Amino acid sequence: MDLSLNETHPSALIASRPQILTSSVTIIIVIVSSTFTLAASYYGWKLFIIPLSLICWFLLTKFPEIALGCLMVVGTFKGAPQLEGSTIDLTVVLVLVLVWSMARACLRRELIPLPKEFLFYFPILFMMLLSLLYTPNLSGGIDKTARFFIIGGVAILGPFAVLTTPARLRRFFYTLLMAGIIASAASLPMLGGRERLTAPGGDTIQLGHVAAVGIAIVWFGLMPGRKLMVRVILYGCITLLAVALVGSGSRGPIIGIGAVILISIWHRRHVGFTVPQLLFDFAFLVGMGILLLPFIPIPAESTNYLGQLLSFKSATTFLGPRAGLLQLGWKLTLEHPFTGVGIGGFPTLYTGIGNWPHSIPLEFGSELGLIAALSFCCLVFVALMAAFKEFVSEDESSQTLRNLMFCFVVIVTISMLNTGNLNDNRQLWTALSLPFLLRAARVAGTLG
Repeated sequence: MDLSLNETHPSALIASRPQILTSSVTIIIVIVSSTFTLAASYYGWKLFIIPLSLICWFLLTKFPEIALGCLMVVGTFKGAPQLEGSTIDLTVVLVLVLVWSMARACLRRELIPLPKEFLFYFPILFMMLLSLLYTPNLSGGIDKTARFFIIGGVAILGPFAVLTTPARLRRFFYTLLMAGIIASAASLPMLGGRERLTAPGGDTIQLGHVAAVGIAIVWFGLMPGRKLMVRVILYGCITLLAVALVGSGSRGPIIGIGAVILISIWHRRHVGFTVPQLLFDFAFLVGMGILLLPFIPIPAESTNYLGQLLSFKSATTFLGPRAGLLQLGWKLTLEHPFTGVGIGGFPTLYTGIGNWPHSIPLEFGSELGLIAALSFCCLVFVALMAAFKEFVSEDESSQTLRNLMFCFVVIVTISMLNTGNLNDNRQLWTALSLPFLLRAARVAGTLG
């Protein structure tokens, strides 16, 4: 039997391509949906972690400035009861995203040049590595050094790779603002209790810090020049953040936000305030605070702790429970002025008292010696000077971004004097990079 195959005419094949594509997509959707439905009935909703993770990875690599902002505040939320069952370390994920973004920016030659002021980091890094030879806690010292090199390095160098445009800088600061709002709102159910308000992760200082930074972002970045109806909404935002700030009893952030608001009043022209708006906003917020304060059940422990700010009888009373840790840090610095006790040595020598002196300069001095501590202080000084010069610059391009950078640097610098440690305080290292970043961008004319 002669079997012949009839060839399909090319035009018929072309005409059928849309139908074939539509049918193929429909079949794929049906197969994928059926597979996920059957798998979900067996594995549960954990099955959707993979596609959701891929989506999050895509978004974070698309907007690495948001990942950098999240790295600044992830500690505020880690430890929350809602995340107890999570097997994913959010810090590791964010660091991987940022390393990927930094490598991509490096290959594309999109990096902003690093400043010469970063030479002050070399004595710190050298003493860290050298102190591993004599630290009393080698495993803890290696862990602390590795964390600083990796996570601290990303916080220091990341801005020069991912905060390269005004839009990215704005999204970075808005990420910090959203974190402050979320953490503040989550703390409100604790009002009326006996203990101080805490962040979702259970820390009072972190709540106060993100709330203070949020207030500064609203005051410096969103309030100036806005119409009254918009400012009314912002008043509510500031009120929420202020309640969390006071309820946390965090003294360093309160001093920091008070300092930058006073600076904004003195330099109102650079911030963008007119005299009538400044007087109205300030009077309205103070008046609203006086009226609402009696109706807001701030924990007594918070008010008592904040009341220590008004005590000038002794440094111990003023500094509160951390006075002893600061004294121990100073004692170690004097006993080992040139080399320190070694990285990670503080908690080993003072077991059960504290893991760090709660002051970054004293932490460097006690564990790495005065050379590292002085180098760090010089870095902070030149960063503050660069930040202030950018703040008062007559160049009006992206003045708001320079204002946000300045208030961020001031608040973080004040807070690090009496809280945190060099690995947990990631905002400090990014804040010290921002003045040089904005200076380089302004000189290059990329802040437009």
